[in-house]
Amino acid sequence: MNILLINVAKGYVFISPKKEKMKWTGTGFVPPLGLLYIASSLEDDGHSVKIIDYFCEKDAEKTMYEFLKSADVVGLSIYTNSQFKAADIARLIKNKYPDIPIIIGGPHCIFFPDRALDDIPEADFCIEGEGEQTIKCLISAIEKNKSFSDITGLYYREKQKIKKGKPPEVISNIDNISFPSRHLVEKYIYGVVNNSYFFKPKFTSMVTSRGCPFKCRFCTRHVSTMKNYRKRSVENVLEEFQIINEKYNSVMISDDNFLCDKKWAFKILDGIIKNGIDLELYIQGARVDTADRELYEKMRKAGVKHVYYGIESGCQDVLDYYNKNINLDQINYAVNLAHKMNFFILGTFILGSIIETKEHIDRTINFACSLPLDLVVFQPLLYERGSDLWNDAVKDKLISEGDKYYYVANKKLGLSQFTQDELISFCKEANKRFYFRFGYFFREITSSIMRGDFRFLKIAFKLLR
Repeated sequence: MNILLINVAKGYVFISPKKEKMKWTGTGFVPPLGLLYIASSLEDDGHSVKIIDYFCEKDAEKTMYEFLKSADVVGLSIYTNSQFKAADIARLIKNKYPDIPIIIGGPHCIFFPDRALDDIPEADFCIEGEGEQTIKCLISAIEKNKSFSDITGLYYREKQKIKKGKPPEVISNIDNISFPSRHLVEKYIYGVVNNSYFFKPKFTSMVTSRGCPFKCRFCTRHVSTMKNYRKRSVENVLEEFQIINEKYNSVMISDDNFLCDKKWAFKILDGIIKNGIDLELYIQGARVDTADRELYEKMRKAGVKHVYYGIESGCQDVLDYYNKNINLDQINYAVNLAHKMNFFILGTFILGSIIETKEHIDRTINFACSLPLDLVVFQPLLYERGSDLWNDAVKDKLISEGDKYYYVANKKLGLSQFTQDELISFCKEANKRFYFRFGYFFREITSSIMRGDFRFLKIAFKLLR
């Protein structure tokens, strides 16, 4: 069959020092790995697959209509904050091609499988959880006009009713999953911010594990079907690195926590060095409590250039409230060690938990300014449906399940000591205080000289325009 897969890009919050409002922005910054895994699974079964990354196309609708002429099935990968765009796309497809089955999957369907088909009324099928095996069974059933009731992880429409197949199954041995079909998105350019390369082109991404072993209270990861933490074998990971090395120059390791098993990470880094793999590496998920000099020196030798930490707060009581299981000394040590290794460092911070006062927020901003971070992201706390914070707020009758999937922490609902506008203002103030410092500019210029690379300095200045 001819299958068209569409990535409805993830949205993120960005609050610049010069803008008062919080803005959701679509991004085609990284390849849609989930769809690339689905595509490889379908190609293994002999199907023809095409991918449209909606926010990388100059005229996405025109490209979509062209591909739809030969499509037998369409799949949409959606995030909760892109569900409305996904619904619009599904509506366009059904208006012109009403007989083409539409399958939805991705994070929104993982966390809200019981409601996703209501959110996307034109969709016919919803895949809950990992889709590599489910998609094969579903396409086979569509092709052979068989029943859907025995397919695991599937919701479907039948006679205007939504029905459910068997419960989703977690893929225990993820070495058995074929590598992503990156050739399907080679026409796109990734790793670009504000028309500047953030990474060494040509850029891609990969995952070496699935799930997360930690339970931060604001996160929904550990309450979904993806809560089971599984690692790929060292050999399997190195094989994919070898393949990537043939066509790409930089890669983001997009795991939630690549370094949490240090012995395993050491073996991968040793293999990268031993096999002569020459890639610029970005570790997206790094916990500060894994930092030690031997590990970071090994990372630098293996080609790590960028490290991203979820720091969240500069107050120990707030970190404890979030169940981060880290302390301020560990944050200080990790960030300063990363700086000594000449890594480019991004840190994220969350403002607005119910226990935070203005003093807490000032301490967090001051703490951020004391760290040698290259980029920071300050965001208001989100209560996301299914997280521990959400569940506690529902239990305390502060919010109801209702139709919402997330709430921004705010005083009106009893979720914060501040209004949403106040939190956005604090984030703006935090960005100003962090970036508009002589010490920051001097450090960034010095660091860029030390790295021999001015890409990051150029992007940082652009973001402040």
